[in-house]
Amino acid sequence: MDTGLIAKRYARALAEYARNRGEDGLACRQCRDLFGFLRASKELRDAVESAIVSPAEKARLVESLFREAPCRSLMDFIRLVIKHDRESCLCLMLYSFINLYEEEHHIREAVLTTAVPLDRETEDALLSVFRRKTRSEIVLHKKTDPSLIGGFVFRIGDIMVDASLSSQLKLLRNGLGNNPERKI
Repeated sequence: MDTGLIAKRYARALAEYARNRGEDGLACRQCRDLFGFLRASKELRDAVESAIVSPAEKARLVESLFREAPCRSLMDFIRLVIKHDRESCLCLMLYSFINLYEEEHHIREAVLTTAVPLDRETEDALLSVFRRKTRSEIVLHKKTDPSLIGGFVFRIGDIMVDASLSSQLKLLRNGLGNNPERKI
């Protein structure tokens, strides 16, 4: 069984169903939450995949994870997955749906690592530059790492911009270390 192919087919079906119901944005946010819950808890994954737990109990379990009621398209999707005994592929289906939604809506996730937390104005200026360069909406995850000393490291997909002081010092150190006769 090709789980990747199955996951993509189910993800496309969820995308079309949610779009037709006008719930695709909400479904994506809730899929992110559900994906996070399932990734974080092996016990939850085991319960959802268990042959002992009834389909109705599985659906109630998934529904109980959300603060507010999940959208109808997501719950109908979960019931369909359970009905067809595809629970073991659920995480991959959710992940595929999230990627499909983000691709269709030009949304990219990025990580901005700085030595100290940035003020809102500086963060917005950096984001606007990267939005223009990527022509995408960016979902930003912020991290602080004092070892950077200053500057930032920005990672989006397979692109990394390292404008940190620590990497500049490392380059300088390596450059000077390769030529011992060089005097400053």
